[in-house]
Amino acid sequence: MPKVTEDHKAERRRQIANAALRCFARKGFEGTSMADIIAESGLSAGAIYLHYKNKQDLVGHVVTDVLRGRSRDLIGLSALDPLPRPAEVVQSFVLGMTRELGGAGILVQVWSIAAREPQLAHLITEVIVELRSLFSAYFSAWFRQAGLPDAAAERRGEAIVPVVLGICQGYVLQSAIVPAFDAEQYLASVALLDFAAVPAFAPPAGPA
Repeated sequence: MPKVTEDHKAERRRQIANAALRCFARKGFEGTSMADIIAESGLSAGAIYLHYKNKQDLVGHVVTDVLRGRSRDLIGLSALDPLPRPAEVVQSFVLGMTRELGGAGILVQVWSIAAREPQLAHLITEVIVELRSLFSAYFSAWFRQAGLPDAAAERRGEAIVPVVLGICQGYVLQSAIVPAFDAEQYLASVALLDFAAVPAFAPPAGPA
């Protein structure tokens, strides 16, 4: 029997993931069955279950793969000289994420499911921790590029990350549920924020 290569396995997983995303976009996560995904993919049930145990396992891996793709994007952007502006980084992040998922609605559904399914929440949390670290590294480098000393740049980089992730989550949520949401205007408005105004919080004082 010919050996199945890793490239072939990866391509098959992408085929399954894309079929699942098309189904989720049409019917929602709750309304999609594994039978729907099998039919959409054109593969056998055995081929699907060889890679994923169930629908929850499938969606968990699909979403974490998309988020890890954004990790690679952040690493690439952080390696540029000069660094891109924060608004460009935010735009690249949210557009890449929603493009690969086929829309923001799927991610909102996944957040809802993760709130009641610890295994899925654990998978997503692992990647978010990684993203927080990468955003912090980018902003620390950006503040250093702006002339701040290393320690102050790192403190500001860490301080701003929760706000930046909130901006990204706000984009996802509003684009999914607000009919008149203007995605282009939202992203343009990010450029108006003065990220350099974030204070360099001093570390807490030790015991007297």
